[in-house]
Amino acid sequence: MTGRAFVVPAEATRILPAVGDLIDHPDVRVMQLRALGDVEVSLDPEFVPRECEWCLGSRRITTVRVHGAPDPHDPHRPLLMAEACHPCALRPYGPIRQALVERIDFTRPVQLEVCP
Repeated sequence: MTGRAFVVPAEATRILPAVGDLIDHPDVRVMQLRALGDVEVSLDPEFVPRECEWCLGSRRITTVRVHGAPDPHDPHRPLLMAEACHPCALRPYGPIRQALVERIDFTRPVQLEVCP
């Protein structure tokens, strides 16, 4: 697979180990997320990356926002909204999978937003 690389925005480089670390082009990330199935992916131009809370200490930046739609009466702290780096978002126990499992309406896809 080939794709153009995207340089991380200047405001996000404060949390990276080195200025200029590269992440995949948005088109590549969107394609990988859509391959999961049952998700709807859009680009959010206002998405400002920050340090990923799903893999603290790795210093990766968030590139995916996941919007959950769980049962409002679920007492087990379901996922309403989470931001994660791309590797964490794709993990078997990551936020996308959690949103897919917890959603109340299985006829609607999980909404994802990707930073440009």
